Amino acid sequence: MGDCLRDESWAVPGLKGVTLTVLQNPLRTCVHSTGEAAFRIPLHWHASHDEIHVMLKGTVIITQGNVRKVLRPEDGACIRPRGVVHGLEFCAGEEAIMEETTIPVEPTEQKIIFFRNLFFPGMLQSFLGVMQVFYYGDAYPKLPTGFRWLEWPMVVVLGRWVAPLLGYQLPDKRLRLDPNRFPPNKKD
Repeated sequence: MGDCLRDESWAVPGLKGVTLTVLQNPLRTCVHSTGEAAFRIPLHWHASHDEIHVMLKGTVIITQGNVRKVLRPEDGACIRPRGVVHGLEFCAGEEAIMEETTIPVEPTEQKIIFFRNLFFPGMLQSFLGVMQVFYYGDAYPKLPTGFRWLEWPMVVVLGRWVAPLLGYQLPDKRLRLDPNRFPPNKKD
């Protein structure tokens, strides 16, 4: 892991032509898809922050709750309140650039460290590894069962307890997005 905590960029593993960049001033995440392949961010939700998505180029299909809509640059900002299930789909054959910010604004280094962990080689192929990153990074997957009450405890049990018990460790252990759950002096 490098020590540079500014303007970092990653190619999304397994997806040709998709990069993710964390930019500063103001802090935002930029997803760039060249359109070489379709790219989907599965349904998920956040407990402690809202997300704002703005299309700079092209289109993305956003699912919020049970509603799907196309977001274009002329549509302006699209807000995803905390607790609302949402997902994104970038289509093949069209270049798309989308920026995302959060409310409250996440500390810069934490956004970068979240993506460093998530895109660490092999992490996306490890269900328990992803649950561990989600646990520390305020992300909860939407389960197909419709039992919303099960999603948060699943991430907590698998990410906080089962993954470490089986030897999983965050590649970059500085990930602590929610200061209410993870005060600066908390050790675990």
